[in-house]
Amino acid sequence: MLKISTPKSWQELKPAQLQYILTLQAQGLPSATIQVSAFLHFAGLKIYKTEGECLRLRAGMKVYRVKASDIAMAAMALDFITDPPTYPQLLQELGGKQAKDAELHGVPFAHYLQIENYMQQYLRTKDATLLTPVLALLYEDNLQEEDIDDTARYMVLHWYNGLKPFLAQTFPDLFRPAAGAEGEEPDLREIMLAQIRALTGGDVTKEEQVLNVDTWTALAELNAKAREAKEVNKMYNKKN
Repeated sequence: MLKISTPKSWQELKPAQLQYILTLQAQGLPSATIQVSAFLHFAGLKIYKTEGECLRLRAGMKVYRVKASDIAMAAMALDFITDPPTYPQLLQELGGKQAKDAELHGVPFAHYLQIENYMQQYLRTKDATLLTPVLALLYEDNLQEEDIDDTARYMVLHWYNGLKPFLAQTFPDLFRPAAGAEGEEPDLREIMLAQIRALTGGDVTKEEQVLNVDTWTALAELNAKAREAKEVNKMYNKKN
């Protein structure tokens, strides 16, 4: 009897499993193909022979005869890969360089602002060269261009897609949807300047200190200020 245990979520993936899936996704393969390929790979199975509607699968010295439809059904356990991540994940090592904390603990606030700026530009332009400086900021030593391939670039998008909902859940007052005209793009530069002013209290001599503070310390303070502002507005609206 062939018994196989597979991950049930993005967060259950081991580093090598995450890299394998990201590599397949970076190639633009259909989701169903990725699921089956990943399922077989994680189970240590290789297709030995095709016999009509059945497959002969090899695992070490053992060979199993299985219906292709059964493999497709079993691979559906990996259907979470069709959903966007809700948690930031980075490959632990890239080009021999170690990743920084995927949640951005210990990362200077200035680096967070730079990453946000590059990513927002990328989302507008789809210019893949903008992902290179993001990768350089996410790893302990600056990555060289030769260290960066399609999998690495796709990983940045996967990481950022997971980071945004994670931060929104952690700092709900800071990352609540902004008011404005529908379809209107926010002025990212103004938002960043406003955040720096909020943290410095308008004292420009404190700007360098604020930019070097831990990202989570900065975001926690901004979240508290956003919550206070919301409460003040609520009280004002009640009076009027």
